[in-house]
Amino acid sequence: MLPVSEIFYSFQGEGEFIGTPSVFLRLGGCNLKCIGFGIKNSYEGNTILGCDSIYAANGHFSKEWKSYDSSQILIDKIQNFSSNKFDIVITGGEPSLHFKNPVLLKTIEYFLQKGHRISIESNGSIDFVFNDILKELHFTLSIKLSNSGESYSKRIKTKVIQNIIDNAKSVVFKFVLNAQMCENGTALKEIEELLKTLKLKSNKIYLMPQGISRKELDENIKKIYPICLQKGFCLSDRLHIRIWGNKRGV
Repeated sequence: MLPVSEIFYSFQGEGEFIGTPSVFLRLGGCNLKCIGFGIKNSYEGNTILGCDSIYAANGHFSKEWKSYDSSQILIDKIQNFSSNKFDIVITGGEPSLHFKNPVLLKTIEYFLQKGHRISIESNGSIDFVFNDILKELHFTLSIKLSNSGESYSKRIKTKVIQNIIDNAKSVVFKFVLNAQMCENGTALKEIEELLKTLKLKSNKIYLMPQGISRKELDENIKKIYPICLQKGFCLSDRLHIRIWGNKRGV
């Protein structure tokens, strides 16, 4: 069974392929909690802290997830969104938790054969073995920094990250930053310390503002873009937040 939090058709709002029409397959479950991002959600009378996709990451919400035991049902669901060419973005939660799931693998294989570009949004902390299917995927590694609230040993796995760099179709990095981290130098220090431990292959580095409102994005992006210009990093906005705000399914 493949746990799916939601499937929807929208624009890719972040990173390298921003603005591209995409079907998002958001899988359930994550190995990190990221309470440092401070997004509050209420569920069955409990207040739960985490990231802006906590409803997919935290097991408290698993009653909302749908389980797929057939790749054909999932394939039909994805195909029905559009007759035009679209990307597929597999996100979460943490999708690499499900890389041995036959429902997911058969679905990926089908759409690769149809010529769709498939991207994985991963925190880069789960060890897995690349097979021929996974080697055809584009990875966006959103490695968590100290603002996530997670310990270094849980969020930074250099061997895992290097394995992805060495085997994936392509890899870009996307770091989520707030203004405070930029002002006190923490952001750049943590990023550079990580990058120097890796054997990069001209991988693009994106810096993106933390935030679930236009106001937050505006406040944080003003502190981020000077770092991008200084270091030659790429700047990513959050297009979906600009258009729809903190709304699910878009």
